[in-house]
Amino acid sequence: MYTEFYGFSEEPFALSPDPRFLYPARSHFETLSSMLSGIKERKGIIVVTGEVGLGKTLLIYALLKDLSEKIKTAFIFNPGFETKGLLKNILRDLDVPFGEKEENLLSLMTRFRDYLNACHAQGEIVAVVIDEAQNLDEEVLLALGRFCSPDIPASRALQILLVGHPELEVKLEGLKLRPLRQLMQVHCRISPLTREEGREYIAHRLKMAGRELSHVFSPKVPDIVWEFSQGVPRVINLVCDRALLNGYVKSSPVIDVKTAKEAIKELAHLRPWNHKSFPPFLSLSRMQSRGARILFILLAFLAFFFSLGMLAKWVFQV
Repeated sequence: MYTEFYGFSEEPFALSPDPRFLYPARSHFETLSSMLSGIKERKGIIVVTGEVGLGKTLLIYALLKDLSEKIKTAFIFNPGFETKGLLKNILRDLDVPFGEKEENLLSLMTRFRDYLNACHAQGEIVAVVIDEAQNLDEEVLLALGRFCSPDIPASRALQILLVGHPELEVKLEGLKLRPLRQLMQVHCRISPLTREEGREYIAHRLKMAGRELSHVFSPKVPDIVWEFSQGVPRVINLVCDRALLNGYVKSSPVIDVKTAKEAIKELAHLRPWNHKSFPPFLSLSRMQSRGARILFILLAFLAFFFSLGMLAKWVFQV
C-alpha cells in the first residue's frame, strides 16, 4: 500500500524469509558460518537455538542458498511427525522413491540407509535441516541420531541441522538424549541485534528496497524502534512496517518520532520480554529471597499458633 508512495521497489519489512534481506549482524554471521562449515566439514549434528523472531528461518534459507549442488538437502519445517512421518518427508524431499502407503518403519530406515551408503560412496553430503526442532519427540531425535552413529560408515554422509527455540536445549539436556548429545559438535545461540546493528539493519532493508535511511526515517526513529524491539528483527520489521503505513495514511514523506511512537503504541503487545522492563523487586533472585522470607514468617506464625493451642489444651486439662 505504501510502497509506491515512498518509492520502494518492494516492501522493505516483509516478514517472508528472503535471503537477499539478510543483514550480517555479528551473531547471525557467525551462526551462518558455523552452519556452513559444520556441514561441509561433516561435523554430524549441528544445533542452532534462538528466541522467537531472531531470524532462525531466514538463516536456514540463506544456508540452503549457499550450499553447493554437491550437497543434497532435505528441509523439514515445523515437524510434528513420528519417526515414520519424518522419514517419509525426508525421503520425499531428497527425491528417494518409496511407496506412499509403505508403513513399515524398518523398510523406510533401510531405504534411507541405502541412500546414505550410495551418497557416501560418491563422496556426497546429505544435509537434513529441521526447523522448529523443539517440536520433535525424544524418540524421533534418537532415531535420527542412530543414522549419525560413528559405527556406521555411511554416517559420514549425513549432516543433521536442528534449529529451534531455547526449549530445544532443555529437551536435549534430558538423560534420555545423552547418546545424541555426544554426537553434537556444533551449537550456536543467536543473539538479538545491538543498538548499532538495529540501526544498520533498518538501513540495510531500506536500501534493498531502493531507499536510504535518512530519506525515510528521521534520525531518532531507529533508536526508538530498537529500544522497543530489544533487538528482535521480527519486531523491528513489524514496527517499521506499521510506521510506514501510518505515515502513508498521513501523507508524511518522512517517518518522524511521533509516527514511530504511534506505531509502537499500536503494537505494544509485541514487546519482547525483558527483565529490565519489570520492577526491580520482580527479578528472580529478589523474588526467591522475598519468597523465602515470607515462607519463614508464615512458618513462624504457624508454630506460634500451634504452641498457643497446645498451651491452652494443657491449661484446660489441668
